[in-house]
Amino acid sequence: MKRPVILDVDTGVDDSIALLLAMKLPQLNVKAVTTVSGNVHVDEVTESTKTVLGLVDHTAVRVGKGSSVSLRHTRFHAPEVHGSDGLGNVRKKYEQFKARIKTERAVPLILDVVRNNDTSVTIIATGPLTNIARAVQKDIRIMRRVKEIISMGGSFEYRGNTGPLAEFNYYVDPDAVDVVARAGIPLTIVPLNITETVPLHREEIVGWSRLSRTHGAEFIKDVTKFYMDYHKKTESFNGGYMHDPLAVAIAAVPGLVKRIKRLPLLIETEGTFTSGTTLTRDAKGSEKRAPVVSVITKIDRQRFWKIFRKTLFPLPD
Repeated sequence: MKRPVILDVDTGVDDSIALLLAMKLPQLNVKAVTTVSGNVHVDEVTESTKTVLGLVDHTAVRVGKGSSVSLRHTRFHAPEVHGSDGLGNVRKKYEQFKARIKTERAVPLILDVVRNNDTSVTIIATGPLTNIARAVQKDIRIMRRVKEIISMGGSFEYRGNTGPLAEFNYYVDPDAVDVVARAGIPLTIVPLNITETVPLHREEIVGWSRLSRTHGAEFIKDVTKFYMDYHKKTESFNGGYMHDPLAVAIAAVPGLVKRIKRLPLLIETEGTFTSGTTLTRDAKGSEKRAPVVSVITKIDRQRFWKIFRKTLFPLPD
């Protein structure tokens, strides 16, 4: 049976690929897609999300527009990484595909899907957890019906990608992470430590796209150029990390996970230089009172790439 899921996204480049992957994987049944400010403002996120959905002809899926600010009403975006439209500045090229979907409000949509689905829903969150936290604050009883939240975020005993210690999604809204972790809903974290073990190189994308010759493959080639140019400038590597597609693949194929640890989660919500930092212990012993979450510590990378390529770059008959 297909796994019913809600995708909560801040559609930047890797989210857009995650969306394509989720729509194409036969193991998943996407009930709704909700948008949140993160990589770019939620207005851009929502427009880009509809463009991606149209590209794979998923016009029946429900879309909910969510928070434009964090729980503390702050904003932080990364257009230098994902382009001003979140799609590497190529959205105009693909606007002909944009799905004509009525936009709902994210939090009521999340609660409605969770409340009314026949089987428990999984939420795959590839952006800041603001929408999920607001849904918890609105109706924690309904949200506790969620089977699992799979969150791409955090960095454990590893460097950050937003400042020295924090991962971007958790940096943008650390308070939301704390709310969700304490809600009593099973939370599985796919951290930066793991997502940065699946880098995709430019020559691979170009080669796969040339062989596949589909709209989706061409889109991935185009959308990743800006993103990969950023990494080339900042990290001297012509490629990009598949953070969010990995979270989707893990939801669809649990066998990708080779090791997972149950750990207490401490999130820094106040630090001037360390906001968004995730820890599993501290000097004062606070972890004894911290919520316990599942943190993925090892994956089958070979199997991930096999699924990724077969699903997104199918060879012509």
